[in-house]
Amino acid sequence: MSIAASMSGLTSAARAIDIIGNNIANAQTVGFKTSKAQFANVLAATTAGGPSDSGSSAGVSAAIINQRFSQGSLALSSNPLDMAIGGLGFFRLDNAGEISYTRDGQFRMAFDAGQPDMRVLVNRSGFGVTGYSAEYTTDPQGVIVTTAAPQRILIDPVMPALATSSVKLGATLDARVAPPAIAPFAAGNPLSYSHSTAIDVFDSTGAARDMRMYFSKTPVGNVWDLYTTLDSASQTGPISLAFDTSGRISTAMPLAPQTFALPGGASLSVALDLSGTVQYGNAFSVDGIRQDGYREGVQNSSSGFSVGADGVIQAFYSNGQSRKVAQVVLANFNNPNALFSIGDNQWIENTDPVKGSGKEVLATPGSGGLGFGSIQANATEQSNVDLSSELVALIEQQRNYQASAQTFKILDQVLQNLQNATR
Repeated sequence: MSIAASMSGLTSAARAIDIIGNNIANAQTVGFKTSKAQFANVLAATTAGGPSDSGSSAGVSAAIINQRFSQGSLALSSNPLDMAIGGLGFFRLDNAGEISYTRDGQFRMAFDAGQPDMRVLVNRSGFGVTGYSAEYTTDPQGVIVTTAAPQRILIDPVMPALATSSVKLGATLDARVAPPAIAPFAAGNPLSYSHSTAIDVFDSTGAARDMRMYFSKTPVGNVWDLYTTLDSASQTGPISLAFDTSGRISTAMPLAPQTFALPGGASLSVALDLSGTVQYGNAFSVDGIRQDGYREGVQNSSSGFSVGADGVIQAFYSNGQSRKVAQVVLANFNNPNALFSIGDNQWIENTDPVKGSGKEVLATPGSGGLGFGSIQANATEQSNVDLSSELVALIEQQRNYQASAQTFKILDQVLQNLQNATR
């Protein structure tokens, strides 16, 4: 029995040394979590009623490996899709339906063979990062839908064109000018209007259209006529614009949508909002003008993203627009130390009803009340290995191994002496 006890000491110390060596080897591995062997004595015999305190020991066991998920330090990264969790939680990965968890947030965009028109967010091993998708029916800038189950994050690299629906203008009209000398209004004759300005708007195909607005002072005090044209062809107006005695526009805004005919029988309706326009005794000027349409855009670079503390991913497109595309989901467990390690800084759920990890709990980063950590973008979480502590532990286990080996040697010598004595 003593030989078995010595052998168990050798085996357990060797296993502890392996674990410590693995910790030291991964001291610079992103997202790595240190482990420690937990030792327990092994009873030599049991009674009918089970183990007793008086039972003799048959050695030591290092069957239990204690994982330490303490926070590692954060390091800045040049990749905007690199993410670090500041607090509790794991990134959730999907490998062909097999779910695993990690703290390694080194992510990138990749092609998806099943959906070649989409891009998928993956980790270094090519496993899909899971989260919630965005929908664009109610808001072209994206609304994250968290009601469905988390899925692999798929991103459309193409942002469809959006037709202009409104134009907002803030201008100063010169109250000192006289009404135009020529009537009626003609867009091609500058003597038939007082001021003009232009802006590019977009139709449903994303094609740019030239919209021009013309202002004509009327003989009636503080009243102007507004005319609009599209591509110097389709024309609307006049629309009467009234100003109060302080020079502020008093006509209700926005104006009713102006509809312009387009080639092929299509049309474009644009609501004009001139609430920032005033009438002063100053030279005409355009103080601000903008519209809400844009042409089609593409997103073809991993650098064209930003990630918020709540895990919402924002994509930037070639048309100068940005929109929400997805939100990363985090998972946590009642007993994360019981997770099974499968290597490559990944763990899977332990379904043991007594000693298991418990079921996954899902939430978005920074969820109040649930204790989930927030996301730090452009950063990675470094290993939580303390080299000083690991080196001290390595020396300690080396001594344990040597002691067990010395005990085994002494026992071997005793057996040799007994064998010689019987001859």
